Amino acid sequence: MAQTIASPVGMTEEEIRALPVAVPLVTAGRALLMGRTKAHELARYNKFPCQVLRIGGSYVVRKVDLLKVLGLMAETS
Repeated sequence: MAQTIASPVGMTEEEIRALPVAVPLVTAGRALLMGRTKAHELARYNKFPCQVLRIGGSYVVRKVDLLKVLGLMAETS
């Protein structure tokens, strides 16, 4: 039986769309093809492609912002 190993970087569109509304910074970075260190570095200098929010002791990105950056938002009329 073949075993699937998750890639440390990158996510499928299906995985991204299944994320919760508040996405952990590292997960958002993974969707944007960057590692933990780069995600935190960009967030620290306000250079992360999405707005980063601090909730308690955690850093999160709104899923809707991540979808927009990735070009996965459905157009509404």
